[in-house]
Amino acid sequence: MNLAYFRNSKSNLSKTIKNAQRELKSAKLEMLGTTELPNNTGEVIHFTNDSWTSNLIAIDHNLIALLPTDLVILKKDGKVMVGCGSTDVLGGVTNHPAVSRIAGEIGKTLKDIVNKSAGVGELKPKNIKLYSTMSCPYCKMEKSWLESKKIEHEVVYVDLNPKEAQNLVNKTGQMGVPVTEVLYDDADSEFIVGFDKPKLSSTLGVQE
Repeated sequence: MNLAYFRNSKSNLSKTIKNAQRELKSAKLEMLGTTELPNNTGEVIHFTNDSWTSNLIAIDHNLIALLPTDLVILKKDGKVMVGCGSTDVLGGVTNHPAVSRIAGEIGKTLKDIVNKSAGVGELKPKNIKLYSTMSCPYCKMEKSWLESKKIEHEVVYVDLNPKEAQNLVNKTGQMGVPVTEVLYDDADSEFIVGFDKPKLSSTLGVQE
């Protein structure tokens, strides 16, 4: 499960901050203020969206604590990065279908803002790994779904490969399956826990 989504910016820090402000306004997100990071290393822009907030509160008010509300522009190790909290956490705490849908919609919007602020395109998956067991019914359902969408993928059976099983736990903290790892060329891998069709569809760019 990814806690945040960051991309390297093609612009300097000042320009990236201006880009971020523009994209937040374009997405009709209300900016509540900013926090300057120490030593001129960046800025955090605080934002909100009344619709996202009210929809989550209507389902479960506790979920509001997991809603990303900050956009971070950061200069580190000679690079300027822009990113925000991931909705993977929000979508992963419950099996409620409406929460998964909302988390997917919010995640798509925020990733688009991050990408445009950084001046980069959408991440393109270079490889898909489905961590499974031989007996897991949801793993079989996801495998069939991936095949129906003509998405090339590698199946890793963790019950037959203890090393891969431990590797999965180390990366995600998850012992259950299915877990889908989406590998990218210029970013960290993204992990999708469970057969989450809305999240998989959004990440892989296909219809449910």
